[in-house]
Amino acid sequence: MFRLDTILENATFLTMDDEHPVAHRVGVLGGRIAGVDDDLDGLDAVERLDLRGGLALPGFNDVHCHTTWYGLTLAEVDLGDLHTLPDLYARVGDAVAAARPGEWIRCTGFNHHLYGGERPDIRELDRISPDNPVFIRQTSGHSSIVNTVTLRMIGALQPGFRDPEGGRVVRDAHGAPTGLVEEQAQTIVQQLTLPYSTAAIVAALDRATTEYARQGLTSFTDAGIAGGWIGYSPVELLAYQQALDAGRLHARAQVMPFIGTLHDIPAHADDDFGIGLDLGMRSGLGDDRLSIGPTKIFTDGALSGETAALTEHYHTHDDFSGYLQDEADLLHDRIVQAARSGWAVAAHAIGDRAIDVAIDAIAEGMRLAGRPPIPHRIEHAAVLRDDQIARIRELGIVPTPQPAFFANIGDGMIRSLGAERAAITYRGRSLLDAGIVLPGSSDRPCAPGEPLVGIQEFVTRETASGAVFGTSAECLTVDQALRAYTVGSAQATGMADRRGRLRRGMLADVVVLGADPRAVEPHEIADIPVRATLVGGRLTHEAL
Repeated sequence: MFRLDTILENATFLTMDDEHPVAHRVGVLGGRIAGVDDDLDGLDAVERLDLRGGLALPGFNDVHCHTTWYGLTLAEVDLGDLHTLPDLYARVGDAVAAARPGEWIRCTGFNHHLYGGERPDIRELDRISPDNPVFIRQTSGHSSIVNTVTLRMIGALQPGFRDPEGGRVVRDAHGAPTGLVEEQAQTIVQQLTLPYSTAAIVAALDRATTEYARQGLTSFTDAGIAGGWIGYSPVELLAYQQALDAGRLHARAQVMPFIGTLHDIPAHADDDFGIGLDLGMRSGLGDDRLSIGPTKIFTDGALSGETAALTEHYHTHDDFSGYLQDEADLLHDRIVQAARSGWAVAAHAIGDRAIDVAIDAIAEGMRLAGRPPIPHRIEHAAVLRDDQIARIRELGIVPTPQPAFFANIGDGMIRSLGAERAAITYRGRSLLDAGIVLPGSSDRPCAPGEPLVGIQEFVTRETASGAVFGTSAECLTVDQALRAYTVGSAQATGMADRRGRLRRGMLADVVVLGADPRAVEPHEIADIPVRATLVGGRLTHEAL
């Protein structure tokens, strides 16, 4: 007798399928949805899974996070619960006391906005750690704080040291390093410890995606691997494959190769191949468990460190508007070259000046090569003018704002930008009203990565001080926020034909919540428990 693998029952399913928006039973066969409700009449299953009255949705999908990086932070010195420099110095000191001489002290979770804008003093770090290199990564990922041992190791104390393009070792008025290292200058520090072994990366992916499963994530996009200051090994994709083979990758993964990993391929002249990865790999290669997404390029920095490239100066400065990561024409050419070679491009662009560079280059790439199956994207797309929204809509570009930044660094962004520009920063409702795809993403570990936190912040836009970031006109409804983390994310990753909805033929990726986000107060959404997570109909997390 024919039987399904599983019937999921005793739940209310918000399917995100306009033809059948609510269901009460879902059948699974071979990792996909075989039918819902009446489709299952007369059918039996090997297993019936009682979801105990929960609210079920398509599995959450974070289209911009840093999974290897996040997994590594789970084994580093965590500063995320601290808010005073004396407490920070004490924790770093404890780590130094427990370390071997010369061992790296790597710290994560530092957000200077939670310290009144202050950063650790290099003199105090030198007192605490005179012999061990210290590397304190700010949550934005766009700057770090180091001690003198680290500066000596990278040659920053030598006469004639030159900052790299797109970054700097910050110095005081007398030319002495302050310990702050910005943007591409971080690469010099990180090169001292790279590459990581595939075993270390596999362990990081295991740790990270175990947490993802607990939070209802069934899919994610790692926004930059294998190169730059966000990559950990030239064979990082191999580590992903090893994690998958070993059963240690607990969610579906799309990865973005850093654009620096692309190189000339000596293909036949008739192929006009351009640049890519060896064997001709490009965006779209892979399967439903692991695939290659867009190539990632940085055009500017971050608002938290005021390195994002704006068209007008920062509210806190009279003559400083941030900077691009390279000359504008070089950034343009790299994006166009990748697009011409068949790649989807994900351009990190936070300031509106950088967004102009990204839009212009993507438009030229599309003129030459057409629209790719996986959409071109602008990562973050923070300070976004109305004229830029119109161009993004016309070109079919997907912007990926991160709502968790509102609570994390929102007050600081308002100080940096002023109220007028904050009102056009990390927009939400305006994108949907323009007919633009809006996905869910976190930039974890730069901000809290739990999807329910992102959904709550999409709805409230509330900063740490309790203010509404920018304007309440950009707030989403709960339904819109849920669709962003499901349907919107599937569209943004070129996978709307198999993810984001619960209907026949789609992947059986499901999250089960302990309450309906539409039925609680908006500020309570993040506290809703995740009761179960299923990938391909199989439990990756269970607390029913």
